[in-house]
Amino acid sequence: MVQAIENLTALTVRLVSSGPHPRLTGWDRLVVDVLDGRPVAGYADLLSRRVGHRLDIAVPSTLAAGLAPGTVIRLRARLAGGEALAEKRPPPGTFTVEPP
Repeated sequence: MVQAIENLTALTVRLVSSGPHPRLTGWDRLVVDVLDGRPVAGYADLLSRRVGHRLDIAVPSTLAAGLAPGTVIRLRARLAGGEALAEKRPPPGTFTVEPP
């Protein structure tokens, strides 16, 4: 059995498009361009290598509601089962948006 590694990366991304996640109820799938990635203390950093690339990321629908393409989002995400997932309940100040 393979054990998952605890990981979390602070990302700055620009929203390209969004829509309902095809498998996760209550989540949206955002297509983003990764602008910056930084390790989070105490966790493995598995996503900062995606800086400069496009990434699909699952974000709770409540956090993604109303976001327009071009919005810059700062969030923390982990890699799980080959998919990037934003924190379901981000601590204050760790999920912020800047409208386009």
